Amino acid sequence: MATLCCELPEILEEIFSWLPTQSLMRFKCVSKSWNAFIKSLLKNPEFVNKHLRNIDKKVLSRTTCLVFFCPGSVKWQHPRRGAPRRDLLKVLTVSHDHNESDRINYDGQVLRLPTLFPSELPLAHLFRSHCNGIICLANCYDTVILCNPSINECRTLPEPYLTDGVVGVGFGYDLRPNDYKVVRFGLDNLVVRAEVYSMGADSWREIEIQCQFDYPSHVDKEVFCKGFFYWFIETEEHIIISFDMFHEVFDSIPLPNNVLRTWDDHFIKLAVWNESVALLSCHRETGFTNSIEVWVMDDCHGSVTSSCFWIKKLVIGPLVGIVTPSTFWKNDELLMETANERSISYNLHSQKLRHLTVIEVANTYPQWDFLYMKSLVSVQGQENSGS
Repeated sequence: MATLCCELPEILEEIFSWLPTQSLMRFKCVSKSWNAFIKSLLKNPEFVNKHLRNIDKKVLSRTTCLVFFCPGSVKWQHPRRGAPRRDLLKVLTVSHDHNESDRINYDGQVLRLPTLFPSELPLAHLFRSHCNGIICLANCYDTVILCNPSINECRTLPEPYLTDGVVGVGFGYDLRPNDYKVVRFGLDNLVVRAEVYSMGADSWREIEIQCQFDYPSHVDKEVFCKGFFYWFIETEEHIIISFDMFHEVFDSIPLPNNVLRTWDDHFIKLAVWNESVALLSCHRETGFTNSIEVWVMDDCHGSVTSSCFWIKKLVIGPLVGIVTPSTFWKNDELLMETANERSISYNLHSQKLRHLTVIEVANTYPQWDFLYMKSLVSVQGQENSGS
């Protein structure tokens, strides 16, 4: 079997490009030659990108990985900084089995991730985002961490320019230079500042913010779609801020007309639906969501504000016992949170509700976080991957 690496490398490479990430990593233990061959593939950007595309096609049709955040689930001792509460991410792999049951089955796995300091930082001020298998963790000070749990990689980024007052963090992929970037913005001594980190250059650069908007204390409603990162800014003006990963330009996008004037009590959520940015506008009474309007933004990508427009695609409801929507985890399935902090999935076609029972971790209720894909993408850059 070991000689296949030498005799049929092209065929073996093609087969490996379709294997699940965890299976490929386990194959490194077959022999020394397999270990060396797979390590060489992991250092090859073309193979890593091909594997990502293949897994994307294969996985999206069969399974979905849902990540839930478990705040302060485990306590551990740091030698110098006391005993902070350590957060966990729980990954649920859901098979698309078209089960008629009223419950969604899944395989669960807990991922232990680094603690962000200072330890007294409120959980509401932790930024978490994901792109192509890499999880970005950041606080509002000077700590930014990139992790790929599938290949057991984690690194802390160089110290940024902004070391306090960060209100928004975004992480995404820039297709044209094949680069991953982190963008941060906030107020530093009442001065608006922004910076971007490039994995390819392994450095931060300060950039300008061309658009004007009121700065909130924290932004946690955001999505990444087709090379652009979007934040919903929930101040008196209520707008969406976009960031172009390639041109490194900010822009502002108004909400759909009258979407906030229609109801006194409202809740806005951004999501990705059918590869487009969707805005979920919720009509609420006494803290519960009665109905959800789903608006989809056209493909302007925020590059020209005046050319962007919204299309109302559908209205979901009436609903009972729903607090907030979470995300579209399939094109026809919307995950929502109930009054007792449980998750439930709504099918757009059949209007059927199914329960997703996430087991508590250390007496904490897991909170929906993001969709996840297991990949081979290294957080060290292509030159240092595969070790």
